[in-house]
Amino acid sequence: MILVVKRLGLSVIALLFGLFQGALGLASFEFYSNPTGPFVALIIYVVTLFSTVTMYRGVTLPLAHAALATFATCLLPILTNPAIKNHVFDTYATWYIGGAGVLLTTIVVRRNYALAWVGATIVTVEVVAWAKDLNVIWQSGLMGGMVLLVAAGQAISLGVDKAARDAKALADQAAEEKSQTQAVTARRLERQVRLQSAFEASKNLLDLIVASDGNLSSDQRREAALAEVALRDEIRGRDLMNPALRLAVQEARRRGVEVILLDEGGLDGQDSDLVERMLADVASAVQGVQRGKVTIRSVQGETWLITVLVTDSPNDPPVLWLRLP
Repeated sequence: MILVVKRLGLSVIALLFGLFQGALGLASFEFYSNPTGPFVALIIYVVTLFSTVTMYRGVTLPLAHAALATFATCLLPILTNPAIKNHVFDTYATWYIGGAGVLLTTIVVRRNYALAWVGATIVTVEVVAWAKDLNVIWQSGLMGGMVLLVAAGQAISLGVDKAARDAKALADQAAEEKSQTQAVTARRLERQVRLQSAFEASKNLLDLIVASDGNLSSDQRREAALAEVALRDEIRGRDLMNPALRLAVQEARRRGVEVILLDEGGLDGQDSDLVERMLADVASAVQGVQRGKVTIRSVQGETWLITVLVTDSPNDPPVLWLRLP
């Protein structure tokens, strides 16, 4: 079962979470000596958030937009930090760190991994340089609110991509199996039609034998013998039988060539176009035989699908030996 998640639902969740970070910034203006910079940062953040989350069809965010969003993310510390009183970094005055985490996670989920990590690195350097205290990495939310969030976003993105590839592979496999099943079914139906036709032809011959009380002319006896082996071909030859090869075998027998066809499952599930090409080659080979014996076989488990063996007599080496393809 494949779960389908609507784009609208994910966008709403991302926007709500991102606006929550903006609301924290709006509620933290008391920590700023001059709110102008933080206010501009807040406007840039909201515009970038909406454009990055909602614009463009499909998952991938265009590279130019992703680069612009990363640049906007890196501006947030520059605009906000100078206004924070006493370099306090354990309050929501540094709301932009969580906001940067949301923006960069959106960028990474929309398939711009490198830019997202470049942005995360720059923001980290900016915050540490401003605070002049490595504890800011843990106490301001840099690690939990930004770095881990971006890492989780990339993990989810890669996981979704893999799941999509696996789902497509399964769908392709199912379609291929269905196609093969339909091809096998079609061949079986065709074989049933051929058998029915052969039975009807045999019935006519049997009626003739009964009507003549078994007194057949030499030509009629020859036709009866040919009809008998043709019926045997339809039963034992199975997928080896097609119009071209059937005609070539019939003409070879009229020339006095002994022909044996044995389909032992080697053509089961094979591509129909490939089978037709091979049978055309076999028919061409049979047409060139003037005497002797021809054995045509298709065996399962071999590296080839059809073998054609032509001999003048049982004790002589093969005149022709083909393995197809």
